[in-house]
Amino acid sequence: MKVLNGLAFLILLAVAAFAWALYVLEPGLMLGTPWGQVHLIFLLLGAFVLGLAVMGLYVLTGWVNAQAALNKRNRELRQVRGELEALKKQHPEETPVIPDRQP
Repeated sequence: MKVLNGLAFLILLAVAAFAWALYVLEPGLMLGTPWGQVHLIFLLLGAFVLGLAVMGLYVLTGWVNAQAALNKRNRELRQVRGELEALKKQHPEETPVIPDRQP
């Protein structure tokens, strides 16, 4: 996880450095948009942020699905444990007793 965090940080720094360098070295790199003249870097940064947001939504969806699966498994496990305890109470004579351990 530390490697992935470090890689994400390096990618973010690379994008920021590229944006700063392009903005400084090519100040006249303007594109016409419906909102007027916009420097290309602002559009590139907007696309990068939009990509991060979409990636975050995919991660969030995966996390929610994993939590749902874990909750389902825990619910089933609690149900099986309850059934096992009910069976132990119905037939206590079949439960093995270890001499050196007290119940």
